[in-house]
Amino acid sequence: MTHRISICLVALVVCFAATVVAVDKPGALELPDVPDEAFAEDAYDDDEPRTAKRLVVNADTVAPGDTVEAGVIFEMDPGWHIYWYDSGEGGMSTQIEFDARNATVGEVMWPQPGLYHEAGGAIITFGYNDTVLLFTELEVDDDADGDIELDAHVDYLVCEVDCIPGQADLTRTIPVDEETTSPQDDVHRWFDAARDLVPRSPQKTGVDVDVRYSHAPIESPDDFRVEITAIGCHDADDPDCLQLGDIHDEPADAFVYENIDTIDFDVVRLSEHPDAESGWFIELDGRATRDTPDGDDQLDGVLRLHDTDGTPIPTTVGELLPRTDSEQAQALVLGDDVGDVGAQPADTDPSTPTDPSLSLWYVLLLAFLGGAILNLMPCVFPVLAIKVFAFVNLAHEHRHSVYAHSATYTAGIVASMLVLAAAVIGLQVVGTQVGWGFQFQEPGFIAAVGAVLVIFAMNLFGLFEVTLNPGRLQQVADAPASHRRSFGEGVLAVVLATPCSAPFLGTAVGFALASPPWVIALTFTVLGIGLAAPFVILTLIPGAERFLPKPGPWMAHFKQLLGFALLATAIWLLWLIGQMAGTQGVIRLLIFLLSCAVAAWIFGLVQFKTAAIRRVGLTFALVIVVVSATLTLQFDDHTPSAETSDDAASQLHWKDWSEETVDSKLDDHRPVFVNFTADWCITCKVNEANVLEQPEVVEAVEEHDVAMIMADWTRRDDHIRSRLADFGKGGVPMYLVYSPNDPDNPELLPEVLSRSMVISHIEDAAP
Repeated sequence: MTHRISICLVALVVCFAATVVAVDKPGALELPDVPDEAFAEDAYDDDEPRTAKRLVVNADTVAPGDTVEAGVIFEMDPGWHIYWYDSGEGGMSTQIEFDARNATVGEVMWPQPGLYHEAGGAIITFGYNDTVLLFTELEVDDDADGDIELDAHVDYLVCEVDCIPGQADLTRTIPVDEETTSPQDDVHRWFDAARDLVPRSPQKTGVDVDVRYSHAPIESPDDFRVEITAIGCHDADDPDCLQLGDIHDEPADAFVYENIDTIDFDVVRLSEHPDAESGWFIELDGRATRDTPDGDDQLDGVLRLHDTDGTPIPTTVGELLPRTDSEQAQALVLGDDVGDVGAQPADTDPSTPTDPSLSLWYVLLLAFLGGAILNLMPCVFPVLAIKVFAFVNLAHEHRHSVYAHSATYTAGIVASMLVLAAAVIGLQVVGTQVGWGFQFQEPGFIAAVGAVLVIFAMNLFGLFEVTLNPGRLQQVADAPASHRRSFGEGVLAVVLATPCSAPFLGTAVGFALASPPWVIALTFTVLGIGLAAPFVILTLIPGAERFLPKPGPWMAHFKQLLGFALLATAIWLLWLIGQMAGTQGVIRLLIFLLSCAVAAWIFGLVQFKTAAIRRVGLTFALVIVVVSATLTLQFDDHTPSAETSDDAASQLHWKDWSEETVDSKLDDHRPVFVNFTADWCITCKVNEANVLEQPEVVEAVEEHDVAMIMADWTRRDDHIRSRLADFGKGGVPMYLVYSPNDPDNPELLPEVLSRSMVISHIEDAAP
C-alpha cells in the first residue's frame, strides 16, 4: 500500500500521536474553484487522498508590466501536516517551483510555520496543517501578449503517524489584457491572510531584537548559549508601544530556526524581560558537533510572536553565528552590560555538557559498564587470563597481600587511562580532535605495543625474570617486584583495550571526547575502574580461592600457554600493519619484534651474572633493539581502499565512504549500510566475520540491492571522526542504515551485531 512507502523518521512510526502547535490562522476561508488542470489530489492512504492542491492567482486578467500574486493552496486532512522549507529534526522540506511564460517569477513566500512535537515530544519539526497558501509574485513582461502560462511543480511529504510522499504538476492560463482585474471570488483574502503570516524583519514589525552569545568564537566541539531578546515596548508611555502577548506554553514553541549542519540547538528557556514594558528572553543551548567551517555561520529563524489581541507578529532573526575570531564575531559576545539576565541558572555549571538525554551520572555508569565488559573482548582477555593466573598463585597468601596486588593493578589501569585522557585533552587544546583508539592509527605505536607483547611473552616463557637480581634469587614473588608487575599488567590492559569498543563504551567515550577537560579525565578514570573491577571483585570475595585450582606444576605450563596468547595478539598487530603498510611493513615489524625477542633472551642470559657482565649484556641487547628500530620502523602509507581490501574475498562489495557516495546511492533509491570500522578494532572484525559476511546477510543485501559502504578509520580521518561525533560516538564500530524513504535520518545500530538484527533493519530500510 502507498502509505507503507514512508520517508518520515523511524521515530515517527511509533504509537505516539504528534502534539501540534498550529500556525496562527485567520477565520475559515472558502476554498476557491480552479480549473481541472490547476487542481490535484494525491498522497493516497487506503485509497483516500490526504492532500489537495489548488493553483490560484489573485487576478482574472493581467496587464503588461503589472505585478500579481500566484500560489498553491495545500489542503490537508485533519491530523496530517506538511513541512516548512526547513523541516526541523525530521520529515522532509516542501519543494515548490513556479515557472511562467511572459512573466518573471519571484521568490516563494513562506508563512510562519507551526511546530510539531512528534514521537512523544522527542522530535520537533516545522510545518503546516489544515490549509496553507505558499505564494510568489509574478511580474508580467512589458511586451507580454496573449496569455501567461503558469506552471507549479510541488514535491512534499505529508505526515500523521505514517508519512506519504506527494507530487503534482499544476497549470493555469492567465489572459493578458489592457488592465489587471481582480477575481470574482475571495481569492484575494487568501493572499491577504498568507501575506500577514509571512515573517518580516524587526524593522518592519517594530520588535527590537538582539542576539548575544555566551562566548566567541564557537569551536568544535563546543557547548554554548544563545540569548535572544525580543522587546515590543520599552516604556509604557511610548505612544507606539507594542504589547506582546504570551508566546506559548513551551520554550521550543517560541522560535523556529533553520538547521545548521555543524550545530545542534535546543530552545531551553522562555522568560519575560524584567526591565521592559513588554518583552521576552528566549534562550538556546547550542552544541557544535563538527569541524569549524572556514567562515562564520548564520543563525536564521522566526520568532513566533503576537500581540495581546492574538494578531501574529512573525519576526525574523538573522544574525552572524561566530565561528571565527573576527572582530564582527567578537562583538556578538554576551557583554557585562547585560547583567544577570539570561545567565546560566545557579544550578548549572556552564562547562557541563548540556545534552539533556545524557546526564553526567548516566555517562559515568556507561563508562563503568563499558570498562567491565572490555574484559571479555579478545584484545583484553589475554591480560585478564594472566591476572587470574596470578590470583591462583596469590590466593593462599595473606588477604592484605592480595588486596595490595589488586590495588596496584587498578592503579596501573587508572594511571594509564589518565595519561590517555591527558593526551586527548592536549590534542584538543592544540586544535586536533581524536577518538577512542586514536593511537592505533599510528604504525609506530603499534610497533611499540608489539614489542611489549613479545617481551612480556618471553618473560612468560621463562627467558628472564622481572626486577630480579642475584641477591634476591629466592624472592621472585616478593611484594615490591610483584606490585611493579601488577602495575605493568594494568598498563598493558589499557594499551590492549583501546582498540575495542564494547557496548556502553561508545556513548560514554563519545560524550567525554566532546566535553570539558575535567569530564574527560573523570570519564576515563571511571572507565579504568570498570576495567579493573572484575579482577578486584574476585579478590574481594571471601573464600573465592576455594573455587580455584591449587598451585602446582600445571601453573608453569599454563604460564607458557599465556605467553602464546600474547603472541597471538602480536599476530593481530602484524595483520594491522599489513593493512597500513603492506607486506613490506609486516616484514619490517617482524624483524623488529625478532630483535626484541633476541634482546630479551640476551638479558635473561646475563640477568643473574656479575654486574660487569650484566652491563655488557644489557648494552648489547639495547643496541640490537635500537639499530633494528632505526632500520625497520619506517612504514609507508599503504592503506588499501575498501573496494580492494581483503574483504573483497567475501561476497560483499564495499565502497569507500563519503557523504557524497551515500547521497548518490540514496538518490538511486537504494538502501545504504555504512560500516564505520578500523583494522585495529577487534569488535569490528568480529562483527564483519560473524555477521556481515555470513551467507544469510549477504543474501539480504543482494535481495534488497543495499549499497554497502565502508568508512575505514584505520588511519586518521577527521571527516570520519566528525561523523562519529555527530552520533555521540568517540570510536568505532558504528553502523548506520539509511533508507531512501527517509535519507536524512539513518538508523543507528548497536556496537555488537547479530545477523537477524542486520537483516531486519535492511528489510525495514528497503523502499
